[in-house]
Amino acid sequence: MRYPGNKSKLAQHIMPFIEEALKVFPNGKYIEPFVGGANMIDKVKHHTRIGYDANKYLIDLFQKTKYFPDLIKSIKCLPKDGYEYLKKHKEVYQEWYVAMIGFFATFNNMWFGTYNKGKSRFEKSVKSILRNDFTGINFINLDYKSIPIGKGNVVYCDPPYKIHDYYKMPFNHDEFYEWVRQISKDNIVLVSEYEMPDDFTCVWQKVVKPGMNANAALKIEKLFIYKP
Repeated sequence: MRYPGNKSKLAQHIMPFIEEALKVFPNGKYIEPFVGGANMIDKVKHHTRIGYDANKYLIDLFQKTKYFPDLIKSIKCLPKDGYEYLKKHKEVYQEWYVAMIGFFATFNNMWFGTYNKGKSRFEKSVKSILRNDFTGINFINLDYKSIPIGKGNVVYCDPPYKIHDYYKMPFNHDEFYEWVRQISKDNIVLVSEYEMPDDFTCVWQKVVKPGMNANAALKIEKLFIYKP
């Protein structure tokens, strides 16, 4: 799915690390606390995959796409006045529909960002989400701190980045770092970010253009692991 900061182009590089981690805990779960556009989890081959996200609209969209793809395919973009009304009255509409308009009708697919006058981005976004294979994935609406992680699992985190945050929502990065440290005692936790505290080890990196803006400055995408 087209999504700010999505990992579809980097999946081939990150996936080997996930696959190696799953060999350590073959009977455990594969968990994504920030499932985002679901562009990593749909490529993981494992018996138990759970994608969490704090955005309830996004999770409902994935559930609807999973079971009713023809409905998603039939949705058309709203005109600007309809978009502005929905933006202010989300409670009037079904959550999956709010997610479609909120992500697909904007420039760079930002959550209720600047309205995109053309219909091509919306149509491309619909086609993009329908290419995801959600079979066997359990999607759940929960903030990462409320997830029952357990023990013996593989956790891949793609949180809001400290620098170049696409989501413009409050996020306490220090709390997140400590949360990763704690769950790493009983699980393998991989984190995508540009930078992490010194006690995290970078296991892979690649120069990339962040987001979907061709004019954006280059950044170094990294994958980190914390080893207690």
